[in-house]
Amino acid sequence: MERLVLHLRANSFGHRCYYAMLPGFQALFWHRISRYLFLHGWTRASRLISLFSMYLTRSELPPTTSIGPSALIAHATGVYIFGHIGARMTVHGNGGFGGGFGEEDIGAGPGYAMVGDDVVMGFGARAYGAIRIGNGVKFGPGTQVMKDVPAGAMVMWTQSRIIADMHETPKEP
Repeated sequence: MERLVLHLRANSFGHRCYYAMLPGFQALFWHRISRYLFLHGWTRASRLISLFSMYLTRSELPPTTSIGPSALIAHATGVYIFGHIGARMTVHGNGGFGGGFGEEDIGAGPGYAMVGDDVVMGFGARAYGAIRIGNGVKFGPGTQVMKDVPAGAMVMWTQSRIIADMHETPKEP
């Protein structure tokens, strides 16, 4: 047991191997390879690697997506990222950027978002359509955004509404 603890100690080779096997790291690793091949004209190979990555990690990061350095995907399942994403982006899982609403192109592709640096997406947060998201924006869990967000903003979900009370007895006419 003591030997296992030594191997998993911070900065050890075992510790680094553990993190390299996590799906979030794998999704970004395979995306970087796919993106490189796409930019150098190997589009079919890049699409094949992207498809392999999607089956392996359950994250959709197509080779047309540009993701800046130091990105982090905490929980890879259900993450989708389309468009142009800045540096140090964090997605906590089951959400992302994209949607492709409309044909408007603001520089990231038709209907895709332009995202600044240091953006953090809470679990289940989603940004749809051709929108601009400024630097340092933080999305709360479950947030759904379809409008531009200024730099430094914190976006939280709308208040839940009760549309039907299942415990009420129906009134007879």
